[in-house]
Amino acid sequence: MSEALAGVTLLALGNGAGDVVTAIVAANAPGGVSYNIGALFGAGLFVVAPVICLTIQQSPKEIIVNRNVVVRDVGFYLMGSCLVFGYGIWGKITWWGAVSMLVLYGVLVVVVYI
Repeated sequence: MSEALAGVTLLALGNGAGDVVTAIVAANAPGGVSYNIGALFGAGLFVVAPVICLTIQQSPKEIIVNRNVVVRDVGFYLMGSCLVFGYGIWGKITWWGAVSMLVLYGVLVVVVYI
């Protein structure tokens, strides 16, 4: 398994398992969906800002970044964010909306595999 595929499957599962449990529990609470969206995007922003910053600062050598990987990953993150934003504007997420997000993730895994 390539590092990129492990990153979007196994590492993502390990990193997001707590978020999944929290989302399931909070979904039935008043304001739970708002909490989930805020927590998930806050976690994403935290990883993008200080974690990447500290990683770059602490690296003993120059970090070489593959532009295609960054464009792919950021592009899929933006597509997922746009889906959530669109459902927020619409005011509800139906079963097909949830499936659309799972499909987007499935497409990401396939694109990374290929």
